Amino acid sequence: MGVQRFIASNSREAMRQVRSTLGDQVLILSNRSVEGGVEIIAMPEQEHEQALSSLDPSAAEASVAVPAADPAMEALQALNRQLLDDVRAMLRESTAAATSGTPTLTAELRQHLIEAGFSATLADDVLQDPPEELRDEAPESPAVKAWLVRQLRSRLSLLEDEDALFEAGGVFALVGPTGVGKTTTTAKLASRYVMRHGPKDVALVTTDSYRIGAAEQLRIYARLLGTEVHALEADGDLGDLLTRLTQPRRALLSRSSGKKLTVIDTVGMSQRDQRLMGEIARLGSGPSTVRRVLVLNAASHGDTLAQVIEAWQQASMEAGEPLWGCILTKLDEAARLGSVLDVVMRHRLKLCYVSRGQRVPEDLERADAETLLHEALSLAGESAFSGDPAGRELLPQQARQQALSRGVLRQSDALAATLDTLRQHNLGMTLLEQIWQRAKRPDVAPDKFAQLMADATQQGLLTAADAPHALYWSKTSTVSGIERAMPLISLNHQGMPQPLSWPRHRLPAGHVEQLRWADRLGAGWHLMMQLPAVVDLERFDAAGRGWLAVVTGARRIRHAGEWLTLSQAMALGETVEPQPVRHQGRTASLLLTRLETSVSQRRQDSHGLPVVAWYGEIRDVDDGRRLARRYWLSSSQTGLDMASRLPQAVVAEALPGLARQADRLMGERGLMEDREQRWHLASMLAAMALRLGAEDAAWAMDVRARLSGIAQRRCGRRPKALLEALMDTLSAHDALTQAGVVASPGRTVAA
Repeated sequence: MGVQRFIASNSREAMRQVRSTLGDQVLILSNRSVEGGVEIIAMPEQEHEQALSSLDPSAAEASVAVPAADPAMEALQALNRQLLDDVRAMLRESTAAATSGTPTLTAELRQHLIEAGFSATLADDVLQDPPEELRDEAPESPAVKAWLVRQLRSRLSLLEDEDALFEAGGVFALVGPTGVGKTTTTAKLASRYVMRHGPKDVALVTTDSYRIGAAEQLRIYARLLGTEVHALEADGDLGDLLTRLTQPRRALLSRSSGKKLTVIDTVGMSQRDQRLMGEIARLGSGPSTVRRVLVLNAASHGDTLAQVIEAWQQASMEAGEPLWGCILTKLDEAARLGSVLDVVMRHRLKLCYVSRGQRVPEDLERADAETLLHEALSLAGESAFSGDPAGRELLPQQARQQALSRGVLRQSDALAATLDTLRQHNLGMTLLEQIWQRAKRPDVAPDKFAQLMADATQQGLLTAADAPHALYWSKTSTVSGIERAMPLISLNHQGMPQPLSWPRHRLPAGHVEQLRWADRLGAGWHLMMQLPAVVDLERFDAAGRGWLAVVTGARRIRHAGEWLTLSQAMALGETVEPQPVRHQGRTASLLLTRLETSVSQRRQDSHGLPVVAWYGEIRDVDDGRRLARRYWLSSSQTGLDMASRLPQAVVAEALPGLARQADRLMGERGLMEDREQRWHLASMLAAMALRLGAEDAAWAMDVRARLSGIAQRRCGRRPKALLEALMDTLSAHDALTQAGVVASPGRTVAA
């Protein structure tokens, strides 16, 4: 093919042409802006290497001297490929940044958010670290849209359980400016309760004695609902009224406990009204806590909404309680929804309900994040009132510096969102955080670590989760440089590592007792890095537990009456569907061959244990060259899909090396002088980092992007880089906690 020239309207399209013609293994020789777009000159990387080899005969001779199957050579080749991948990625980023007038994915998404009504501040925060997997996607692609919605969703706190809210009951006061629909919303909220529990336990109260007809309007709604209604004058005692409603004197005779739900319709006030503080303070005069719910007009300008939230939040805090949540009204009148959602996110308000009209109760509904965000993004369009230049984009380093300058609260939000996502999808993540926190404190006694790491603690987590899981059995030999065996690791049912581990030397003595222990742990199947005795495999089969063991091609099996090596016998197997696999940090293809056979402990044994033998070739997805080969034996029990778990077996091979890396990093950071406990924690960190690199799910892609932003370096899907970023995240979260900043999903407040 040689050197080729590509011209397109923008850098993304030019790179698509390059990959379509030359593949992913390309060398970018130059890129520049030309009339009509962008010019990229590139050539196939393989041809470039061949050209270099022809100029340096010693390089070719050296490559011949090293057998292709040499593991050291395979590792060196993998490292070279990773370095080339990094260089290509940086070249792509440079191409995009250097191309003037051509918006990148980040710029286009930023413009879309601003046109939907979101602020430039929030847009820059959301887009500062997009996942590497999406860098070549079009802004309108489903993957990009789904990622953008997830980023916005993670910043939106919602009312999760309306039934629990109504079951608990309480006193709620709807507060906000004039004309936002508080009275109608009061009736709508009460009607949702009445539809479930009836009108007997509900009372409506209005403190609006200024607006003509306000009390009468609420009385009409109360008659329709069949509930009590009380109108309070400007100088009326709200505390006394709430006491009579919630704690009536006749309760001793009638066994009534008072009204379960009381909804107060308050007087509307401007955010600049000097009487605002007094009116909010008045709500705190009753016998029980009054939850203040701010009603916001979705059709208002973003700056106005921000002022309203700040004024009412300040008044509420001075009265002793922050705003409990908010309700959005008049969504049917709003040209854009981005503005109101933006201020709710940035001020960390809990969004409870949204209203789209005047009907009671039909036009009040619980807030659904995905629906709202999709609707907000669909309403994007050019606006004469947008003061932000369309397409303006900060360079990556500038964006990161700006993000850091916004203060510790935003960093805390990113940390909280990252850790919360990890907890949701990884059994044992909470335990890992607890152990890490104690590892950074020299005053914690060793027995505290022992208690956290105890078998009973982790077994309790597995039992409480009530989810199928598996167990990774390391080799019994010690890991080089550690002089300890790799601990056992918990796997999810698909075979992905989880941050739960058990040191080898703490297991019961003897194979039989260890298998009984594993059975009590409830593992559905076992992944073993070396083949145990056949009698142990028989015990697994007898207990109905599946198993998968790594072996070599020299392993002898009994097949069709002959005693053959596995590499010989696999020539008789059948090929099965190839599967994608992560190998040494890269995506590859696993070509599989399957053979039903049997295994015996000794050659003279007349009968063998039925097993399934597997041969796998890991091949490059681009040029098809073989990167590695593997052999496994697995249980022959019906109903066990071991083929789908073979890619995870390849991933798990990296656990010992990654745990050694974690142990070294903790040693350098002065964490945990006790080597045994440090090795235990290192194995948990390695399991978490390896899962992050191998997992294709959307949550993992989002976490990888956030980790890159927190660590201020590009991690991609490389387990070692993710390991360091994970440790940085845990350290940063501890530092913020000790500094008095407590972070939780969707909320960050001073401790």
